[in-house]
Amino acid sequence: MKRLLLDLRSRIKAKVGRETRLWRLLNMARLLPRVLSVRRMILERGNYLFVRREGKKLLSWIPNTRRVEIELTTYCNLRCANCDRACTQAPSSERMSTGQIEKFVNESVQLKWYWWIIVLIGGEPTLHPQFFEILQIVKRYKEFNPHCNVWLATNGHGRKVQDVLAKVPDWVGIRNSSKEGGDQYFSAYSMAPKDSERYRLADFSKGCMITEQCGLGLTRHGYYPCGAGGGVDRVFGFDIGIKSLSEVRRRALRKQLGELCGYCGHFDSVDPGGPGKAEWVWGETKSISWQHACEKYKQQGSRLSPY
Repeated sequence: MKRLLLDLRSRIKAKVGRETRLWRLLNMARLLPRVLSVRRMILERGNYLFVRREGKKLLSWIPNTRRVEIELTTYCNLRCANCDRACTQAPSSERMSTGQIEKFVNESVQLKWYWWIIVLIGGEPTLHPQFFEILQIVKRYKEFNPHCNVWLATNGHGRKVQDVLAKVPDWVGIRNSSKEGGDQYFSAYSMAPKDSERYRLADFSKGCMITEQCGLGLTRHGYYPCGAGGGVDRVFGFDIGIKSLSEVRRRALRKQLGELCGYCGHFDSVDPGGPGKAEWVWGETKSISWQHACEKYKQQGSRLSPY
């Protein structure tokens, strides 16, 4: 009898211990959004103060490898000042092929890469001549990962775009900015921090909020820590796009940030709509590095290897 009582006691103790641990884990899960919110606030406000005071950032942003913006085409029917895909600064009609989209889907499925969000973007993505064929390819991934949200980011401008939008299937969400022209209030994307004395000691590999909130960028030249970084690479010709999803690692993305962020005005804006909003401007602005790069791009075009 004594042995039975001791055995029962030990079982109860083990069960209570497991339940206590489970309860603690559940409490931690409940607190996680609040912890992330506080972390983000520290990043935004802390980095803002340090950038303004010393031209350096206090903390690093973490590239979000569960979100991706796929730049289907760089062609756009608008010419918005300070476009962060450089559609205005360095116009181009280049676009991703259906083969490249198939490669993206195949890699994602084979690697069991569970994207939370896929955004089809441009340029103006609806103007890709094989737009609906691309949707059918992306749908294959949606069937593999039903929890993934697929979005289409469009300017909604013009009859041709609106006709395509009317035919977009229900499983694709639409983010329509409903622009009526190119006169927009944007971050000064084409003002390279490297051209400012304030950033002579900056560690550009720390990135900005876009890499964490919007996720990776995929263009016809490969993966980048953000879509805006892909625009920088296209204009400046570094050719550092990652050519395979299996090679997308934190260290590789951090290295890209170190090379690209010094030429991206978002690094200076820190928090669009927040304390960094003073860096948002009307009308086109270009620092000296961008002036030279755009002139060279105009003469030579894209010199990057494909994804």
